[in-house]
Amino acid sequence: MKNSPIIVSAPGKVHLLGEHSVVYGKPAILAAVGLRVTVTVIPSAAEGVARNDGLDKIIEPIIKKHFKIKKIPSYQLSISSQIPIGSGLGSSAAVSAAYIAALLIFLKIQWDLNLVNNLAYEAEKVFHGNPSGGDNSTVVFGGLVWFRKETPDLKIIQPLPFTIPSKLSKNFLLINTGKPKEITAEIVGIVSSKVKNQKSKFEKLFIDQEKLVRELLPALSQSNEKELIRIIRKGEKNLEAMGVCSNYVKGIIRKIENAGGAAKICGAGGKTKATGVLLCYHQDKNKLESIAKSFNLPFFSAALGVAGLKTGWQI
Repeated sequence: MKNSPIIVSAPGKVHLLGEHSVVYGKPAILAAVGLRVTVTVIPSAAEGVARNDGLDKIIEPIIKKHFKIKKIPSYQLSISSQIPIGSGLGSSAAVSAAYIAALLIFLKIQWDLNLVNNLAYEAEKVFHGNPSGGDNSTVVFGGLVWFRKETPDLKIIQPLPFTIPSKLSKNFLLINTGKPKEITAEIVGIVSSKVKNQKSKFEKLFIDQEKLVRELLPALSQSNEKELIRIIRKGEKNLEAMGVCSNYVKGIIRKIENAGGAAKICGAGGKTKATGVLLCYHQDKNKLESIAKSFNLPFFSAALGVAGLKTGWQI
């Protein structure tokens, strides 16, 4: 049992609505998505074990600083992921949370979800510069999450007391437009610059996004399909006005809308071509699949509102 593997997994996430505006203190609703990252840590006697693309150089310093640890014993690390990297599905948050939890177990440090969430947020800052904290909160706690950053040190993380009714959930589809040319930190920085230079415009956009986020709650809980489609469409238009959706992806979204559905980017977006995964909705999912095929894009269904962080005996 001494060298038994420590296995931890975490889901990806989608922004149902509120990305970008959430960085500026507005609320967002996120859902843990049924694609997972699994991290395995095995104690090792060998020194200098290869640990996976330098990820240890981000995660280990966070652990060392927080717990005032000088050296972490050797271990083997393996990571497997169902989440497309750079797709807007929170792969960095998921791998950070799972890796941190696995290391805490390895080091025999008492931990809880709040601790893992706080440490994963520190990792997200390394990856993305100025993240809201919504991604890591969702992958750690799972389900549907209401998230709002009041100040850098005060965040409201409220698991929602309902799941998406099957009448709606069965009609969502994820279409992968590809990995954006721009990294998340770059897009967040572009929006930040625009906010400074076009303050009035972006204040109006952020206020409207907050209104839509609040309207999304009853639309989801009451299975109001017409209202759900309206909210997704309007929210996407606001994201486009922020300049985070390429013309190529706008064309895909307009085709979905013209067919009677709705679609939106799920993460930071992209300015040139690909924007990562689109969250799409149509009461006839076959129409969404046909549109994806017409653009030669991969698509997949994934459950929304799944469980968050899981340790080995739960996986």
